[in-house]
Amino acid sequence: MLLSPHQADATEAVAGHYVTGAFALPKAAVIPPPGLYWNLTTSYYNGSISGDVEVPVAGEVRLGLDATFGGPNYTALWVPQTEMAGGASFQLGLTLPVLYLSAEASAGRRTVEQSQTDFGDISISPKIGWNSGHHFFTAGLNIFAPTGAWEEGALDNIGMNYWTFSPTVAYTYFDPARGLDFSINAGLDFNTENPDTDYHSGTLFHMDAVLIKQFNERFGAGLVGSMLYQIEDDEGGLADRLDGFRGRSYALGPIITYEAGPKENPISIALSWASEFEVKNRFEGDAVYLSISGTF
Repeated sequence: MLLSPHQADATEAVAGHYVTGAFALPKAAVIPPPGLYWNLTTSYYNGSISGDVEVPVAGEVRLGLDATFGGPNYTALWVPQTEMAGGASFQLGLTLPVLYLSAEASAGRRTVEQSQTDFGDISISPKIGWNSGHHFFTAGLNIFAPTGAWEEGALDNIGMNYWTFSPTVAYTYFDPARGLDFSINAGLDFNTENPDTDYHSGTLFHMDAVLIKQFNERFGAGLVGSMLYQIEDDEGGLADRLDGFRGRSYALGPIITYEAGPKENPISIALSWASEFEVKNRFEGDAVYLSISGTF
């Protein structure tokens, strides 16, 4: 299963380059054999933040925010025939998101609604992995470039208009004989300043975990869990007015997996749902992901 970066849910506009549950994937730390792979992950998220909370949005302050977004994320993954020290493996991923976003917020006595569909922020994800028996480990870096559509003052920005550099580590325990897969993925998101709003979204920590029981060679089911915790205040005029606007969120939900096609060239399918709770200064809602992976 490929590790596919997604976009939405962080600090400025309570949205950024990490979405709750985005990295809760089966075999998250397993690098596949050398080859070229593809992944299509379709995401859907619906959430809101209370109307009595002031939210910094593209250089303005809004009261409350409701949003629905989602769409396909296309990922190509290359694993070269490279021999590395210590038996390590290398992979390189490139993700292009195409997203729909509909948002609504209060502006004084009126309600503003906007929506659009456009390309999001492209990401590049190099990663190194090791394994020992049933244990797998990876260390990587997700780099998000500000290529998506963005306009100052708009509610429906698909892009973030700033870079994010996210070092990650992941661990997987995978035992086919017992039909168990436990995977955990953790990362830190370091954001650059938005040059058009002078808003700097603070560093945040996120962690996703999945526990799956395989009932046969093709079907499995389990649970996903996620947490996001902002460890650094936002900075800038609006951020100072909002006392740093630190956020957090937690989520739990189910996941089912299925392997289709021939065993020598399977199509891996995962469907998960993450429902948020104990949220502060962020959207609170539900995220659904349908991930389909295979080899070229």
